Order: sequence, then C-alpha cells, then structure tokens
Amino acid sequence: MIKYIFIVSFLVFSINTAFSQFVVKDILAVHPQASIFDPEYNTNLNLVCWKSDDDDLWVSGLDPVTHLFEPSDGKGTFVTANLAPNGAESWNGPEWMLSSLGTQIVYLKAIWGIRYLGIATRVFGGWQTFTNLQYPNVVYAMATSNYADSTACLLFETSANDGISWLRNTDFWTRYFYPEITLGFFARDNQQICCATDKSRNPGFVETACNLPYFTSISNDTIGAPCMWNDPATNTRLFMYRTNGFKTLKIFQEVAPDFWALSKQFNSPLPDPYNYITSPEPFTCSGHSYISFMAAQSSSGKDGLPAQIWIASADPSDSLMRRVSDSTLGIRTDPEPVVFSDSAFIYYTDVISGKSSPVKYSVRKCDTGLGNLFTSVKGIEMAGEKISVFPNPNNGRFKIEIGNQFGSAPIIKVYDIQGNEVYRSVAQSRCTEMQLEGLPSGNYCVKVEGNKQQSAAKFTIVR
Repeated sequence: MIKYIFIVSFLVFSINTAFSQFVVKDILAVHPQASIFDPEYNTNLNLVCWKSDDDDLWVSGLDPVTHLFEPSDGKGTFVTANLAPNGAESWNGPEWMLSSLGTQIVYLKAIWGIRYLGIATRVFGGWQTFTNLQYPNVVYAMATSNYADSTACLLFETSANDGISWLRNTDFWTRYFYPEITLGFFARDNQQICCATDKSRNPGFVETACNLPYFTSISNDTIGAPCMWNDPATNTRLFMYRTNGFKTLKIFQEVAPDFWALSKQFNSPLPDPYNYITSPEPFTCSGHSYISFMAAQSSSGKDGLPAQIWIASADPSDSLMRRVSDSTLGIRTDPEPVVFSDSAFIYYTDVISGKSSPVKYSVRKCDTGLGNLFTSVKGIEMAGEKISVFPNPNNGRFKIEIGNQFGSAPIIKVYDIQGNEVYRSVAQSRCTEMQLEGLPSGNYCVKVEGNKQQSAAKFTIVR
C-alpha cells in the first residue's frame, strides 16, 4: 500500500512539474475543528453561506485580505434551522440568488420529512425567511447569481423526475416548466438552463427568457454536469460536460447561431484509478476561461474515495493542466472556483472521518497560480514592462508606447477589474492612441501581445 501511494504521488508530481513551475498552496480556510458542508461564495459582499451538521443555515464573512472564513468556525450569522439533511434525495446545500432586487439564499427546508423550497432574503443586515409549501418533494435547487439582473431565477426538480421547473424572485407562486429534462444548472452569466434530456441524457439548454421556452441540442453524447458561459477571450458561448463514462470532459463553442462545434476535450491527467473527472466548473480570470475539476477514483466524487483538485485552460491552444491541491491521499469533494479582484482560488471540502468520531467536513483553499488581472496566464514569454501608458490617470484618451520586440501590428487588449475584455485594437505604430471615453471611471489593465511576447500595464480612467 505504501509503495502504491508513493507511485501515485510520484506520477502526480511528475505531471505537475511537466506543465509548470508551480508551487502548491493548499491551506485550511476554517478552524481545524469546524465542520462546514457545501459552502457557496459571494465575492461581491465577501460572504459565505453553508449548512451545519445540525442542518442549520449560516452565513459567514470572508477576510478581504486572506480570503479565509471570518469567524473561523463559519458561524457569523444564524439564518434558519431544519434544512433537509444530506442524502440521495437532497444532495446540495444552500445557493446564492442575486439580482438588483437584493441578496437571497435558496435552500431545501424539511417539514415533517417533506422537502420544500426555502428562501432567505437579506434585510438591513439580517435575514427574513419563508418556505414555499406549493412544491413538495424537491430534490435540489439552483439559482442565478448576478447583481446586474433585474430579477433572479431559481430552478428545481422533484422526486417525480418529470422535468425542470423554475420561478422568478418577483413571483414565487408562478411556476414555469419544461418536461423530460434533468440535470439542470443555470448558465454562469445568464438565465439559460443547461440540462440533459431525461431518457438519453443528451446535452442542451433551455431558453427561459422567451414566452415559449425551447430546448437547443448540443450533441448526442450521454452526459453529466452541463454548464455554459461566455468566454471573454473569444466573446463566444462555451458549453461543457462530462461524457465517456464521466472520464472525458468536452467543451463546445458556438461558432454560429445554434451551431456548436467541439473546441477542446481532455481526460483525467492521472492514471487509473484516478481516471474519473468529477465536479467540473468553469471560471474566468485575466480575460481567459479555465475549468476546475477533480481527478477522482469514482464517477460521482462522493463515494468516500480519494481525489485530487486540478485546473485546466479551456483554450484549445493552451496546454495548462495543473494540480492545485496538495499531494496527500485525501477524500476531497465539491471544488468551488472563487475569483476575487486580485486572485483566484479553489475552495474544496476535505472529508475527515475517524473510527471513533463522526464525519467532519473541513474547507481548504488552493491557490490557482493564475494571479490577478495583471498577471500572465498564457505559456508564452513575458516581455516585462516594455509598454507605457500616458498620461495616467486620464479621462479616457491615452497613448501607449510599444517596444520593438512585439513585432509588427501587435494586438492591444484592455480589461476591466472583473477580467472582461472591453477594448481591442491593432497597433499601427510604436505610439498608438486608445480612445476609451466610453468606459466608466475605474482601474483597467492593458495588455500587448505580439511576436510570442506579451506585457501588461495598469491605468486609471478618472472623470
């Protein structure tokens, strides 16, 4: 057994070293004695919602510098009790539901053994809760989480397994419904429902914004864990899922309206028995898309078998594949990518069990090594500070000086603080003007790419 663990650890180290000179930083995010199940993160307010072993709903803070739980046991504000216990018919914890109407949490409430939708609304720093008794036997619930949305949306399935329902937070009593689909997750940036057909498990998505919702098919694969988002590097829609017995992850790109083409696919970076890809989730950082996932010994990732946490680039031209959890043999679940303004981390649940003690769910935080907006994320040579932006700060009319090493016609890209590309042009000379009067005041990053070189600089727009 010791020899086997050594071989696996050596393989993990070798693979990781081959891809990058990266130092793993995998640390406790909570107190060593805390037990926290399936936390969900709200970076706008530096908050975390989670469920305790006693099935209570709590909200904790996040330290704005260390990004660790505050207080360290997670018990900042008690919200409500009697959430549905973990099990085969209730498998996810609380979820954030965000919109311009405010901050809410969706969860499953247990009343006399029956599971109902529960909604908590943040009011003057406290929480107001109610239970929707109209829809019993809910299996799970998901919600949109974008403060820019005028209204939020939540979806759920019931044990009847007859389709996916959704509600809007302006009217929790009017149900919208699409039959014979399952595995529902909202797209990361809008209110499309990523899902699979109920019988054949083929991937697709449902448009919820129209009067007559319709299903768009992606492929004929048998899938799990569908997800969709907008890739800031190409400004196109990407759709991701697991297939091949959950051993392969595929990413499709919408190359034309309703026409999807396979963009990238990969298998687990580790050999058998770590050959399953579980819990894949996309995230964007520095204007590029990445996937966090587990290289696991089981297809569900929840069978009490060891797993490792990895990230990979979604860009087909980028070979980045990196282990971010430490090399110890551990039972890990629910990796959650969390992108702050200055960094990106993967939080995950470390399942700790002992012969004489109950199972405990600790939370650990892994550095992705991707850095902030002004850090290179591609595997090409950095040219250093070989560009200058002036006058800085300014009201939107900047000049940028570019060194000769970038070759002819280098690409100029500007990103906002969220990592979204907001401007792109081709430099026609060594001193080029950027007309950015249409952008709001704030901090930005400009990146110049050309001749296998790139360099970045910060600047500020002030009105």
